[in-house]
Amino acid sequence: MKFLRNIENGSINIKQMGIIKGFLVVLLSILLEVLGQVPVEIKNLFSGRFEKALPFVIFAFGVLVKYYVIIILLKCLSNSRNERKLKYHINPMSFVFAAIMIIAFRLIFDNSLTFWVSRISMPDFINGAFEELTVSPIKLILSAAVIAPIYEEIIFRGILLKGMSKKINPTIALVVSALFFAVVHLNVPQGINAFLLGLVIGFIYLTTDSIYLSIFAHFINNLLALSVSSSFALIGGKYALEIHGMFFILGVILLVIACMGYEQNKIRNVSSSYKHYIGI
Repeated sequence: MKFLRNIENGSINIKQMGIIKGFLVVLLSILLEVLGQVPVEIKNLFSGRFEKALPFVIFAFGVLVKYYVIIILLKCLSNSRNERKLKYHINPMSFVFAAIMIIAFRLIFDNSLTFWVSRISMPDFINGAFEELTVSPIKLILSAAVIAPIYEEIIFRGILLKGMSKKINPTIALVVSALFFAVVHLNVPQGINAFLLGLVIGFIYLTTDSIYLSIFAHFINNLLALSVSSSFALIGGKYALEIHGMFFILGVILLVIACMGYEQNKIRNVSSSYKHYIGI
């Protein structure tokens, strides 16, 4: 995807935006997705004889709609001026520390707040959407671990956070973009998780300016949420609280390690990039 590479290397220059404009961008993305729902005629065409193929047709159509939503937003919210600049140079260790940071986040969240969040009921339409995805494991993995990280990171980090951080305080932009990210999930349980995750991934994006890293971090989170997170709820027995506490502490330790290693790696990379920049 050329547009993804252009966001990463700065060929696409996102225009600055305030909080209100950022909110309107979120509404526009939602509106475009709603307008791009599979037409009734296509559903009718695949009903009956080809009914089993309908979920995959809807999925493919949804991916196509998301692609054009991104194209439209980039067209409206960027200009042709190249934004090339001295930036954090990502290397394999950048991905390692980003992964550790996300693992730490999941350990902390899944062994603390999730016990309160899980008591909050989810809307029926959200449960229905999950049930549709779980019918096909391939569809579930592609949707949650591939499509969602790319689509959501381009919009909420590559466009919203990038644009707002140019006009307002980056910390405020980080919190607001994470809040927008939470709101679009349309339910409280996912929203709380999305807000906190948005802060973590937003921090990674702001400090590296790399859409690749934020997509990778989102991918790791969703993969863990699908495969590991639910297993923590199965922990029971006499020492359940102690076991959850140990995982929570492990998460805190990993988070500290990730942040320290992340900063050291960042300093090392910026330094080498600076020398290369001066040499040119």
